[in-house]
Amino acid sequence: MTPEQSFNRWVKIALSAFFLLFTYFVIADNYMPMTTEARIQRYVVPVSARVSGQVSKVFVVNNQAVEPNQVLFALDDSDYVLAVTRSELAQGQARTEEKKANSVLVEVKAELHKSELQAKEQEREAARIARLHRQGHMSLQQLEQANTQVSLAREASAVARARRQEVEQGVAVAGIMVQQAEVALRQARIDLERTQVRAESAGRIGNLQLRQGQHATAGQPLLALISNQGWVSADLREKSLRHVTAGTPVDIVFDALPGQVFEGHVTSIDSGVREGQQAADGLLAQPVNSDRWVRDAQRLRTHIALDEEWPLLATGAKATVQLYPVDNPIFYGLAVMQARVVSLLRYLY
Repeated sequence: MTPEQSFNRWVKIALSAFFLLFTYFVIADNYMPMTTEARIQRYVVPVSARVSGQVSKVFVVNNQAVEPNQVLFALDDSDYVLAVTRSELAQGQARTEEKKANSVLVEVKAELHKSELQAKEQEREAARIARLHRQGHMSLQQLEQANTQVSLAREASAVARARRQEVEQGVAVAGIMVQQAEVALRQARIDLERTQVRAESAGRIGNLQLRQGQHATAGQPLLALISNQGWVSADLREKSLRHVTAGTPVDIVFDALPGQVFEGHVTSIDSGVREGQQAADGLLAQPVNSDRWVRDAQRLRTHIALDEEWPLLATGAKATVQLYPVDNPIFYGLAVMQARVVSLLRYLY
């Protein structure tokens, strides 16, 4: 074989290999897509004190596993204990004032009842004197005196009723004061309880920079709680997601665990990206100008859940995701081969 024939042969082999690989990658990208743009994500909750105070003790260390309601750190509670005591005394005083107001109300009601009875008695007496006056047995002066007594009794009853209304308003105010004292006491007890900062969920402690004696301000994050609940977020090209739906099976290869393949499934696909969000600021739209002949493909984020126990990997750990969107034995076998090859290559890079 001449050198020219050998060269032509290798050119044909290279061209054939190129077209075979090109065809394979086109088919793979559509029916068995894979992405290396994937990572573990977990909920990271900034932990802060809900009241201010000096840190008296720290009960956890960095990267420690914690359970729900476990105490993470405590604040000096001396001021809050005094606040509870003051609130209890204020509540007792308010209840005493309420009892006094109720006692006065009982007394005023009795006086009103007495004045009403006296008024009725004076009215009956005045009616009897008026009848005797018509018969000539009583003088006009006696009749006028009886009517005067009736007027005085009625005025006394009116004064007693006004007094009762005033005392009833005082009783209502005393009741409100008791409720306010009870609310203040509950708040003081809640603040005292909040001097012990607890974990809201199970997870691990991260970025712990807290030390005893440090002043903690309410609402200021002091450490992070990394939840045990996690998922894998993978970014794939729009074209590759044509056949992908919720429930599509996937294989996951973590960079930190070469040679291992984990099974999972797609839970959801994001419905948009930030570039597609138009701010309603009253300004005109600004089109994207690009002089590139082949523009970058848009990627959408896909969320994936594992079908087996989560490995002990840090949040943000990178992974490669192989999807199985088409129920075809040939494509399925090729996709399995891709995932296994990638898992072995993870030993090298």
